[in-house]
Amino acid sequence: MASTTVTDPSQEMAEQRALWRRQTNSLPSLRGGKRVWFALVVELVEQIAAGKAQVLDSRPDVPAEFFDVATRKVGAAPSAVTSTWREYGSFLKSIGFAQAARGGLDLTPSGHNFRTSPVPEALGAALASRFRLFVESLAFVSNAPSTVEDLDSHLRGLYETGWTSLSGTRDRIDWLDALGLVEGAGGRRWKTTEVGEALLSRCVSVSPEALVTSPTAVRDFSEAPPEIGVLLSQLSTTNDLHEARSTYNIWVPSPAASPNKVENLRTIVNAALDPTDREELLGFIADTFSLQRSSVDSMMPFLRASGLLHEIGLGVYQATTPARSWIESEEDINFIRILHCNMRFVGEMIRTVKPGVTRADMYLESAKYGLNVDKSRWIASFLEDVGLVEQPRYGSLRATPLGLAFLEELPLASAPTTDDPEQVLLVEQTQRDLADLNSRTDQLVTLSKAPHAQSLGSGKAFEIAVRDAFLTMGFHARTISGSGDTDVVVSWRNQAGDELVAIVEVKSRSNGQVTHTDISDVALETHLSQNRANYAAVVGPSFAGETIKNMAAKRSWALVDAQRLGEITEAAVELGLSPQTTGLLFKVPGGLDELAHAIEQRQRELSVVSFAVSQLVNEQRETGDSITARDMSRDGRKSDLHPTLEEVLNALSHVARTAPEAIREMHKHDDVKFSTYALGDVSAAASRLRALANAMETSLPQDPNS
Repeated sequence: MASTTVTDPSQEMAEQRALWRRQTNSLPSLRGGKRVWFALVVELVEQIAAGKAQVLDSRPDVPAEFFDVATRKVGAAPSAVTSTWREYGSFLKSIGFAQAARGGLDLTPSGHNFRTSPVPEALGAALASRFRLFVESLAFVSNAPSTVEDLDSHLRGLYETGWTSLSGTRDRIDWLDALGLVEGAGGRRWKTTEVGEALLSRCVSVSPEALVTSPTAVRDFSEAPPEIGVLLSQLSTTNDLHEARSTYNIWVPSPAASPNKVENLRTIVNAALDPTDREELLGFIADTFSLQRSSVDSMMPFLRASGLLHEIGLGVYQATTPARSWIESEEDINFIRILHCNMRFVGEMIRTVKPGVTRADMYLESAKYGLNVDKSRWIASFLEDVGLVEQPRYGSLRATPLGLAFLEELPLASAPTTDDPEQVLLVEQTQRDLADLNSRTDQLVTLSKAPHAQSLGSGKAFEIAVRDAFLTMGFHARTISGSGDTDVVVSWRNQAGDELVAIVEVKSRSNGQVTHTDISDVALETHLSQNRANYAAVVGPSFAGETIKNMAAKRSWALVDAQRLGEITEAAVELGLSPQTTGLLFKVPGGLDELAHAIEQRQRELSVVSFAVSQLVNEQRETGDSITARDMSRDGRKSDLHPTLEEVLNALSHVARTAPEAIREMHKHDDVKFSTYALGDVSAAASRLRALANAMETSLPQDPNS
């Protein structure tokens, strides 16, 4: 283990926890192969110092001899195809060696230090300071020669990594090997080298004990840093600032391997402490959380509206001063302080749930502040991640002792009256949403824990509810009667017109958990074959233990809890999603995350349509004239939405195709952004589309199994 000069055990644990919070989970990728990694980093640092990285989409000129030398080393031959400076820059920034500058790359002080002394130990120290389980892996191998499987078992057991494959462990061994910190010991085992032992002696290793959570004291947080305290002070003295806070849509990556949304936000903000190109930052988010690049575009407006990022130049973003103080303080409660100062119903939510209320009551209260159910869910999840609210029982929220203490320092908005017509409409819409919620999500969750509900056979009521959920989403779905087969068969067609089939094993458990002993892998695979199915899913109240999750990942079964299925069903109805989109829930791995991003993207597309129509309404009311898409986009910069010109043009095009009477193209221009548009008959268009939808729905079969 690494040596340390700290003698106070509690202080040592605190320092280890602080280091862990600063670090991120995923090691960065670097193209080329591990035999060339170190030399490639040295070469790239030299070229940046020479001013050769000024065009991010260009590629560095790396001599062929560079790869020839690496090819003669033991191991797989490196790839001689170079990446762009943008891709290399993402890696070099993640290890602290480079930063964005004037549209290109420049070295940081750490990068200059490495250039002065380019040794493997220095690169290893950079990786050790920024990425979790790098030093800890080296320490384990130092104790005794170990295989990758030995190390993986150790990390999973003591650090609860949640990894579903060996890739995370193998990445660490590959880097340790590439830097000469470990070497082969025979029998597929690895041992540390002298260089590895030297690095281990100078780095802090985080022990599993440092990550054990203990009950939180009533006031276990520090005063707000000055940069955040200023925001709180302004909010306490200026009532208009409460009303000016944003109600923008919220979305944060939360894959199964990294579910803590606040921690994921910290990783993102940490990557933007230095000026960062927009494309580079979005690429970093997509790579770090294994997302499709197109799915993360909608996150940027939230990062700005929440006060975490600001644009300091054209397409260049940086963490705000308050956000930087949050990262430096290592206390996530400072994120909540920032969020409260920039977005509505954050501290007010803690006040609302103070005595313990149902989520339905909380949603109704949030509507008075201009938030819908989805936005309120996101804020509640942030508060839960930080430990300010808790869920004492399903469907309820309550402030924790920490939350109550935190509430005392916050300047809160007065509970708004419901005289505002728009506010009244939102409250009424929320009431309707909650009625739907009770008939869909709540029903699924309740039946998932009531095997003998409705006096039907064991689990039958839940099977019917699951079938009905898929029918609601537009799938063909039928239940299967009798033993020896699956519970629900679902089918739909892809874009090519090919039929896809999925089987759904439905598990209702009174204890609220499905474990690996509840599923027969032989039976499920047999059901797949019997029904000639492409996919398999298991739906239950929740899934307990790593065994079932590993088994599902290995065999490509989707695990979908009842709450998630209900929320997907709601989104499909509200947003008009097709089975081609919602069918992503069957994809393993990553399907549920892709579906979440598709839902967020669709929500944004509809929001931009609403924005475009509202711009036409305002222009008609104020000037009676037409307006260009370019002007709409410029006006949108003042809103929380921040729609791009391309998004506005897509919205106008979509409306023109589906409801041509809603807008009028007044003057067509060769450059579409200068074409002008005026308001048409929106009400008639909406009524026509609604009537068409009703006419189609009345023709649907009444028998669910037909």
